[in-house]
Amino acid sequence: MFRALRALKLFWTIIASYALVWVLSRFGGAAFCARLYERAHRKNAKRLADGFVELRGVFIKTGQVLSVTGTFLPSAYGEALARLQDKVPPRPFLEVRGRLQEAFGADALARFGSFDEVPVAAASLAQVHHATTADGRELAVKVLYPDIERLVRIDLGVLRSLLPIVKLLLPVSRVERVLDQLAAMLSRETDYVHERENMERLRGIFAGRSDVVVPHVESELTAAGVLSMSFESGVKISDRAALAGIGVEPEAVAKLLVGCYFTMLFQHRVFHADPHPGNFLVRPGPQLIILDYGAVEEVTEQLQQGMKSVVMGVMVKNDDEILRGIEGMGFVAEGGDRELLARVGREYLNVLGSVKIDDFSKLDREQMEKLSGYDQMRGKLRQVMKSVEYPEGYFYVERTLALLFGLVGQLAPKVGLPGLVMPYASQAFMSMAQRPPAPPAPPAPTEGAA
Repeated sequence: MFRALRALKLFWTIIASYALVWVLSRFGGAAFCARLYERAHRKNAKRLADGFVELRGVFIKTGQVLSVTGTFLPSAYGEALARLQDKVPPRPFLEVRGRLQEAFGADALARFGSFDEVPVAAASLAQVHHATTADGRELAVKVLYPDIERLVRIDLGVLRSLLPIVKLLLPVSRVERVLDQLAAMLSRETDYVHERENMERLRGIFAGRSDVVVPHVESELTAAGVLSMSFESGVKISDRAALAGIGVEPEAVAKLLVGCYFTMLFQHRVFHADPHPGNFLVRPGPQLIILDYGAVEEVTEQLQQGMKSVVMGVMVKNDDEILRGIEGMGFVAEGGDRELLARVGREYLNVLGSVKIDDFSKLDREQMEKLSGYDQMRGKLRQVMKSVEYPEGYFYVERTLALLFGLVGQLAPKVGLPGLVMPYASQAFMSMAQRPPAPPAPPAPTEGAA
């Protein structure tokens, strides 16, 4: 109860702050109004980020999501919330010891050869400890925070209570799907049986490839709320100095990463949905080590085919094909103004084609505004939103693409994600075009056939 009240106090304080700014802005000119809102954005962004860190759990996860998908928010929010991606404070070991005892009994630590009580990594729902088996093999032990399942339910209830306000400010059809999909993702991320299945699935996808590593689960030391796997060493994917130290070119790593995602998305309709830098390590080769399989999602055939149309349209510079792909993905609301969306979409694509980016790791404000379509939305935002529907399953895709865009931009700043996608797209779509059509299905047996 107190946790929910603290969360509601945080959100309503921010809402009240903007209400006051709106009142004050009635008594000044445009410049005065802009200064008021800019100051409010900075203050409230810090207030929100600090509040999320204090509340932990779902709110840190929500902040991580908003930092990469909240393009509708002022830039101050993205900057303030970005620190939640890698710098989540760990819990004291006394808090997680109970989860180990719940899984393995009172003498839980005796089942390990050694167990380091200081975590090597911490996230919003769990933290990871270094340990060894009785025979000395190194392990990474992922332990769910105590009572996190109940806290997830409480936190989601608080967020759902705010949906009417969100719908008032953002009249996108079915915007509640974002929260539904966040809830589904959190449910899967706290289910280690599901995460183990994800690891096995991706190991099958990359079977036979020496350049991609999926950790192995230690079954004897895995139980509800505790997942033990092989400890994999390497350098952090975004550490360019460390990559140079092991003789690996960052752009080669970026190509490998993009190739892995192309394989997952377009060949298997599944993908690792949390590609932030803390979830990838690199060894000489380069060899990519993929960590954290709680967020591995399937993509619907509708989304997959729509994305293929978008990529194909970009390749052949066909705006109509791009717009068909966007509609095919399910972005047009029932009864939505297709002509308005097509007109705004073409204006945006024309502007996008004129954006010249020399360094994807350092985008200036003008480039970001062009990429966001800010000018094309000016004066038409509410009309466009009413014609847009949030597609089923797109929450995971959007978050993944946003994180990949930033990560690949750091590794290959001259070409970025768009430049690296095209060669894989050309090769994949050419092979698909050359593939002979599938043979017709055999006729159904007639009644009475032997």
